[in-house]
Amino acid sequence: MSPSETPPPVAAAAALRRRWRLPLVAALALAFVSLALISGIAYIVVLAGATGTADRLLVDRAARVVDAQVALVRSRLDPVGEQLELIAALAAGGRIDIESPVAVREMLAVMMRQVPAVSAIGFATLDLQLHRALREPDGTIERETISLVTQPQGMERFRQLQTAQQTFWGALFWSETIKQPVVNVRTPVRRIDNAFIGGLIATVAVGDLSYLIGNPSRGGDGRYFILVGRDQVLAARRLIDPRGLGLSEQRPLPTIKEVDDPVLAKIWDPPVRSPQIDRALGSLGHVVEEGGRRWVFVYRELRLFGPEPWLVGQYFPIEDATGDLNRLTNGAIVGGITLAIAALLALFMGLSMARSIRTLTSAAESIEHLKFDQPFHRRSRLREIDDAGHSLDKARGALKWFGAYVPHRLVFRLMELGEDAVASRRRTVTVMFTDIVGFTPQAEDLPEQETADMLNHHFALLGACIENDQGVIDKYIGDCVMAVWGGLSKMDDHADRAVHAALEMGRVLQEDNRQRAASGKAPVRLRIGIHSGPVVVGNIGAPGRVNYTVVGDTVNVAQRFEQLGKEFMRDDEDVIVLASGDTIAAMNHPEVLGVLPTPELRHVKGRDEPEQVYRLM
Repeated sequence: MSPSETPPPVAAAAALRRRWRLPLVAALALAFVSLALISGIAYIVVLAGATGTADRLLVDRAARVVDAQVALVRSRLDPVGEQLELIAALAAGGRIDIESPVAVREMLAVMMRQVPAVSAIGFATLDLQLHRALREPDGTIERETISLVTQPQGMERFRQLQTAQQTFWGALFWSETIKQPVVNVRTPVRRIDNAFIGGLIATVAVGDLSYLIGNPSRGGDGRYFILVGRDQVLAARRLIDPRGLGLSEQRPLPTIKEVDDPVLAKIWDPPVRSPQIDRALGSLGHVVEEGGRRWVFVYRELRLFGPEPWLVGQYFPIEDATGDLNRLTNGAIVGGITLAIAALLALFMGLSMARSIRTLTSAAESIEHLKFDQPFHRRSRLREIDDAGHSLDKARGALKWFGAYVPHRLVFRLMELGEDAVASRRRTVTVMFTDIVGFTPQAEDLPEQETADMLNHHFALLGACIENDQGVIDKYIGDCVMAVWGGLSKMDDHADRAVHAALEMGRVLQEDNRQRAASGKAPVRLRIGIHSGPVVVGNIGAPGRVNYTVVGDTVNVAQRFEQLGKEFMRDDEDVIVLASGDTIAAMNHPEVLGVLPTPELRHVKGRDEPEQVYRLM
């Protein structure tokens, strides 16, 4: 072999590693052979460890059951409170326009999609209106605004929110809308000066909570319960559909005698005493007798979701707690312990492979959501899984570049609607152009990498403001940015969002310039022009290289408004924002700008009549 044919060390090492990878079938065969070889040793070890395990089995079973139930309840309810606090923070910071019922209701609907546990969520404002979103039985989300005065105890709950300083879970109440009792969490919305501007409330139906902790796929078998106090039942199999229990606003919860569960009805009967079982259970529970059988109740008090503590627990036959040891002993006598161990180890191997496959699935999901920052592949000795991991990593590398050049919102739109998303159409949008003042001479005095770093940092600041207000960066043109609101999909408040993004850019840039000044760097000065009007949106370009963009006179006018900044900008200013009269007229809420300055009239190239120019910053 000539030197040119000698494989490089790295390639040789990679080839050697691939030869040592096992086929999936061979791995399974090796696992079963290994199980057969170690069965004799495992037999001795298991029998030695079986002595005196009855107490430990009972305690372990009880602890696992009650911990699993508490974890399920918290996994269902904790995210509800967290999402309310997030919405409250956005509203308090002005990121949600609480003066706009449409904006409020849409934000609430988004929250409901993210947290399936919520049956209803509402935002109560100072004008005693309740903007809310409701989940219908078919899963759709309805939005409406109603008066608090018409709601039972609506004003009382609103006054509780006014005096509250933090998120709290209120007393359970009856929901006439879904004909079920609901648990509820409430969050006051306060500005930074602690002024109360509204309150949020979200409800979770008791039936949904009962279904969650009783779902067989989550380990439920119908023998679960949540009590409020000693005898009111909050969650049980019978409450998945509470119809027929005669529940109402006056009596929202049934008692333990009314849920058709004879064992649960005996929970507070005098316990059956057994020194061994009592010692093992301790404070976790107790044993009662019903129907000629003994039942173990395990429970734990939970004090997080209302003024009254909950008792979360489950019950099971006492044989379930001690049966593991009996089955182990019987298996040892008949020699079945070897097969049991083999089955357990085979299950372990299967779970290990399942975890590897799940890693690939998670990687595919990350690609679907355009998350390319971390490599997905984890080396595996299983050939098929390892090859799939390598392929996904290569796909990640290719798609990472794709994601860098195509707006993510456009990609998501394409995945959602297919080719219909890029069909050319006419829309009314708002277009923004930005340009760095004097960038070319400034860049000539900087090294190439420092110039690139400065531009990347600058674009990151502007891009964040654009994305936060649901705009789309259409393209970068040197040191300029072109952004569009309302291009990908119809947006009623495109002008409001564009103006807000421009003002936010100004604030962010001024803050960044203060930091630049502190480090001895020259400030970055920026011109921003905004114009609203009709455009054609769609794929523009040659068949092999297209760009989803907007074209039309509106784009030209927006760019010329940015250029008009040269006439208005003073030497001591960092940012100037000029908006056309068409943009101000298109805004739904121009009052947020305060008292508007008197517009000046300027002739713009391509327009016969002079344009109104508003200086916003």
